[in-house]
Amino acid sequence: MIGFQRLSYAISKSYRSQPRHTAALINASVSSVDRQEPPQHQSFNFGTKWFSSQVAGKKKEFVADGYHSRDTRFDDSKPTIEYAKAMPTDYCAMRHEQILQLCVEGDFGARREALTRNIMGVDSIEYDEADAKVTEMWKFNQKSMHIHHIPYQIGLGAAVTGGAVSFPLIFEKNTVLAFNDKMVTTDVPCPADLETYLEVAMWSWNWMEPICGQVSFVLLVLQFARSQMVNMGIKPFGNKMKSIRSQKLNSEYPQYNSLFVRWFSEGDTLYGSGGK
Repeated sequence: MIGFQRLSYAISKSYRSQPRHTAALINASVSSVDRQEPPQHQSFNFGTKWFSSQVAGKKKEFVADGYHSRDTRFDDSKPTIEYAKAMPTDYCAMRHEQILQLCVEGDFGARREALTRNIMGVDSIEYDEADAKVTEMWKFNQKSMHIHHIPYQIGLGAAVTGGAVSFPLIFEKNTVLAFNDKMVTTDVPCPADLETYLEVAMWSWNWMEPICGQVSFVLLVLQFARSQMVNMGIKPFGNKMKSIRSQKLNSEYPQYNSLFVRWFSEGDTLYGSGGK
């Protein structure tokens, strides 16, 4: 009943912009829908089959789009064996629409497949030849990636090293004593106060707390600054390097669709993609 009311409102709204003879025909249909009686003419076509109605004297049928007939791909709401066998098992078996949707979602395999199909269409070559061409483009894209990732490699090494070194500098007695002797020179507690790891940490934390706290604060501020850069549309370092690589790849292969080339370049990673 709610659906009929909405339909009546939509048709009434369009009624004001219709010619007089067309409006009269629509008005008659609105009245029949409000009374939940079948109209005396063919059902409206809204681009999608919302409902279907029979002529006067016959039973009216309302069916949902895609469910008006039995789907032979399913048996008792479960897929049949034939339908299961037909499921794509690789990107090359998917339709264009599926590939493009996955490309927008950032799937690198789908982006490679889209570029492969674009090369097939542009160069009029078979799939295997186009796939080899994509591998060639992937190798070109990987050349400058090692240089662009140096800051990330340095950051990774510093983070792992700093985290590992912090444990002996806080809890291990001999390391803490040596660090205090060279860098801090504070008074050493009596041996009775350094018998356990936690007692050593209570002493070392006097100078380790400012160091750890300051490093954490700097990282927090940098993360906040990066968020503001993104909000203003300023590309951080990683996104900027991706943009540079995609522009170079587009310049090297200008004959192919620039969108597919950019998707492929920006989705590529230094480790893990393997060109596939």
